[in-house]
Amino acid sequence: MTEVLEGVLAELLCARLCHDLAGAVGAVTAGAELLAEEGSASPMAAEALDLMATSATSLAARLRFLRLAVGPGNSGSGSQARELAIAYFLKGYPQGDWTLDWPLDPTAELSADHAKLLLNLISLAQECLPRGGRIEVRPDSAEMVTARGAANAQGEAVSGLKAMSFKGLTPRAAQGAYAGLLAARLGGNIDVRQGDGGVALVVNWKNPS
Repeated sequence: MTEVLEGVLAELLCARLCHDLAGAVGAVTAGAELLAEEGSASPMAAEALDLMATSATSLAARLRFLRLAVGPGNSGSGSQARELAIAYFLKGYPQGDWTLDWPLDPTAELSADHAKLLLNLISLAQECLPRGGRIEVRPDSAEMVTARGAANAQGEAVSGLKAMSFKGLTPRAAQGAYAGLLAARLGGNIDVRQGDGGVALVVNWKNPS
């Protein structure tokens, strides 16, 4: 039964990822079609090439982030997660209004599984800021990720954290359910606290080291 439910969650996550990537893929396609119709000598050629380049860069940044966030375990590190998260917002959403505050700490250690959880928390924080804002990442704090701005903790993705079953979840809520599952496997749970101009995603560890 557990395998069936996790299969349902995997399907929902795939649907969510396809939806998130469809825009960038569509923009690359639109640029290629415009170039094919107008020709390389057309005044529109430069615009089409710029659209394709920007969209392809955005798509690549999002895919690298998602590959570590939802890919197989033990495939990343804390430093890699930070680099991917920075690129995710700078290149993945070049026209977005999100800023990432994740100070570099060469002494900080983060396992691959914790890096995966952290990226999922960052994705949830983005969901809490539909109009943009500041996302603060502090891996060594209980409030690992904080979304500051016009933050809303009532979105579908965050609501998935409290899901008692994967049945009936929407693809967007599946992101929260997956983050909750990751935290549980690491021996913790995620609380959402709203106040002080933001939403904090707090990880409570059962056996803190």
